[in-house]
Amino acid sequence: MPSVVRINFADHRNGEPGATAASAIAGGLPVYELKFFNNSASTQTFVCFQSSQNAPSGLVPAWFVMRVGPRTELIFSWQPSYDFVWMESGKLAPGIAFAAVEVLPATLPASSLVTLTYGSEAFGFIDQRQGQNDSLMITCDGTIPMDTANVGIGMAGSATEVMQAAPNMTFTFTSTARYWMTLADVVQGEIFDPSKLAVVVPLVFEPNMCALTVTLNPDGTVTVQNGAAA
Repeated sequence: MPSVVRINFADHRNGEPGATAASAIAGGLPVYELKFFNNSASTQTFVCFQSSQNAPSGLVPAWFVMRVGPRTELIFSWQPSYDFVWMESGKLAPGIAFAAVEVLPATLPASSLVTLTYGSEAFGFIDQRQGQNDSLMITCDGTIPMDTANVGIGMAGSATEVMQAAPNMTFTFTSTARYWMTLADVVQGEIFDPSKLAVVVPLVFEPNMCALTVTLNPDGTVTVQNGAAA
C-alpha cells in the first residue's frame, strides 16, 4: 500500500490540525479534493497553480507545493474562498517567494472591490466594497510608489495571481478558478513562469464534481481522472 499525506487548506487554515472538510462545508462552500499519486521511482515536487490563460505563461505564484516520495499519495483539499493579497517585494520577478503581508477575504459581489493605498511608509487595503458579480478588482490609488509592491488575489489564504502594483491602476481578476499542475523545483509561493516547464497539465473539475486524481506514471506521463480514485 502506498503511504498517504493529507493537506487541508480549507477554511483558511493551511493544513492546521482541526481544519476538516466538515468545517469547510459548514462555512457554506464546497470542498475540492486533488489526489496526486507519485507512481514514479523518484521523489517529485508537485505544484498546483492557477491561471486564467488557455496556455499558462507569464509570472504566477506556486499556490500549493509539496515534495512527494515514490509510491506516495498526496491528498490536497481546499475551500474555494477568495482573498485580496499584497506584498512589498520590489519588482515582480521569477524566484521571489510571495508571502502576503495582508490577506483580506473577499466575496462576490458584496466585497469584491478594494483599494490599495500607501501612507506613513506602509501599504494597506482600504474601502472594500461591492463590485461586479463575476470578477474581483483592485484599484491602486495615486500614492503607490513604482516597482515596490505586488498585488493580487488568492484562494484559501494563498496567492493565486499577482501583478506589479502601480499608481492609478486597476486590476481585474476573473472569479472562475482554472487549476493547473506541474512538476517544478520551486517552493510554496515562489513566482515562476509555467511556459518554461516541460509538464503543465490542466485540472478541470466537471460540473458537480469536486474531486480529481492525478497520477504521475513510471514513464513520466500524467493521467487525470474524475473523482477521488481508491
